[in-house]
Amino acid sequence: MMEDKIAIIAELSRGGFTRATHEVISFARELGSACAHSEIIIIPGKNIRGLAEEIARTSGIDVIGIEAETLDLYSAEPFKSAILDVLKDINPAYVCLPHSAMGFDLAPGIAVDLGAACITAVEEIHEDKKRICFSKSMWGGKIRAELVSMTQRAVLTVLPGAWTASVEEAFIAGSVRMVKANLALGASEITLMEAPGERESELPGADVIVSAGRGIGKEENLEMIRKLAGIFSRGAVGASRSVCDLGWLGHKHQIGFTGKTVSPGLYIACGISGAIQHISGMKDSQMVIAINIDPHAPIFNIADYCIVEDLTEFIPALLELVEISR
Repeated sequence: MMEDKIAIIAELSRGGFTRATHEVISFARELGSACAHSEIIIIPGKNIRGLAEEIARTSGIDVIGIEAETLDLYSAEPFKSAILDVLKDINPAYVCLPHSAMGFDLAPGIAVDLGAACITAVEEIHEDKKRICFSKSMWGGKIRAELVSMTQRAVLTVLPGAWTASVEEAFIAGSVRMVKANLALGASEITLMEAPGERESELPGADVIVSAGRGIGKEENLEMIRKLAGIFSRGAVGASRSVCDLGWLGHKHQIGFTGKTVSPGLYIACGISGAIQHISGMKDSQMVIAINIDPHAPIFNIADYCIVEDLTEFIPALLELVEISR
């Protein structure tokens, strides 16, 4: 019999929980309120008792820690096997993971083994005719999809930034149960995971960020983006993933799901269409100005001021006006 449980699969990085894990906890609480289910956190890893006790204390949610030598570094085969053993024991209605490299790697395999629906990159929850609906963006934010699970169980990944990370400390700690997993070596083995060195970035401390998207046209047009950012005392240049992938700017400038999350006083989006992956990294900006030649660009849905104009004409005219006023 299926239990009224929502299982949260925690993600670890550099000896602690990722921010996305705390966001999934917030998501699971909202989902639990909508369907009257309780949450449980599952942590796969090595030597994780301390982390299990910490999150049980701060969240007030019961925790199951799965320990094994082969769970020290993420690898899909042992992680899926260990998690499935626990899931089949607790039999939850929902399994929730961050929409991260780990989450969208694990989710489909878990869903297949459980005979569950798999809904990825969830951004919102709402009820419709007593059914739980999950909203997500598709086609770079041009389409908004509403999905309903047609099975009793669903595996869900939660888009980073869509929910605020849970930070409140609980009055009553959750319980902690540790499980030793006996896992055979899989067909592949992770021997080393190495993060790139930290690179300096002006983005976190900037009051104003001027971001470039592919819509700026060519790398040479970055010069006017830099000039626009330079008129502010604490201005910085940001970018969409496509600009960084093209090599026009280094990845330290990237804002969005796979880049940095920022919340400046003013965010100026230049030639950025507004895919949800980018919006997730800047949606908490106090004011957003968008410049785009396409009047239907999704970025205009969140912008406070929308400028439908060729930025190669608008920005130079704006810079000239600023220079005259000085």
